[in-house]
Amino acid sequence: MQVALQHCPRHLFSQYLTNNDTRDTWIWCSTSSGIFSTKSVRLLLQTETTQNWKALWSPYIPLKWSIHLWRMVQNLIPVDVTIQAKGVSLCSMCSCCLNHEEESLQHLFFYSDIANKVWTDLSVFLQFNNNGITNISRSVYSFLTRPEITTSAGRLQRCIFMAVIWEIWCSRNRARFQGKGMSAQHIINRSWLSVQAIWISANFQRIPQIWSEALRQPSKDEVNRDTMAPKVAKWFTPPKGRLKLNVDGAFKMTTNEAGGGGILRDHKGNMSCAFAKPYYHLKSSLAAEAFALRDGLLMCCNKGVTEVQVETDSLNLLQIVTG
Repeated sequence: MQVALQHCPRHLFSQYLTNNDTRDTWIWCSTSSGIFSTKSVRLLLQTETTQNWKALWSPYIPLKWSIHLWRMVQNLIPVDVTIQAKGVSLCSMCSCCLNHEEESLQHLFFYSDIANKVWTDLSVFLQFNNNGITNISRSVYSFLTRPEITTSAGRLQRCIFMAVIWEIWCSRNRARFQGKGMSAQHIINRSWLSVQAIWISANFQRIPQIWSEALRQPSKDEVNRDTMAPKVAKWFTPPKGRLKLNVDGAFKMTTNEAGGGGILRDHKGNMSCAFAKPYYHLKSSLAAEAFALRDGLLMCCNKGVTEVQVETDSLNLLQIVTG
């Protein structure tokens, strides 16, 4: 009990009950089973309303889109004006207009020449007005929590909206750091490619004809595109009686910092155990991936787990291990 009092936040400690036997048993009150889950903690801690939270996160929406949009409504996207507000002296010049105005969230994503053309060209599908936006959080949530967003057409609207926000940011970064010009048509084409992939993967039914015709058209930029259409990756549970270990590693070349982690889950997707740790004196991301795999397997061995599937996002590591 003293250990719990030392490490458990007070406002979460009230969620526990213990019995009066010789050995205490923890009962997590926030789940019907009494078993602790990270999802129940997220529901306790999240500050957004359930409706707003569901607007950002969905199984068929790529996680990077959801995280990016969440950062936007929290004003955490590092555009020039946001960086200046942190006390950093910085000359601001947007990459999306000929007159190079100051780069703010509103300007980059909604008011600029590039953004305005993108939203205008997609207005027949989105019914989204990008003019007059002063509060990004309120405007985004208002658009994504409309009643019609639960229909097939509404889901596609949410996909194209989030895809555009993501592609504008990617295009801005290519212009800022690689010297490539921003193109409204390229942003639109890339967004349609992503939505086409989601439409096929999620198998949306009974969509309006205007959407069906647009999604079946080949990309207008297909000859010049330098990347393939994105694919929606799903996490599948392991078979009953076996656990699945997911591991990942990361390496930052500029500072030589590295780290890795992993999570072990059962056939219902429940977490059994996990780890995260820093690594030192590494020289590549592949080394970080390999260390994470090693430590994940060691964790399984220490827990007595022998029936385990392993997943990694490193194709090189997979080929090395299986070869």
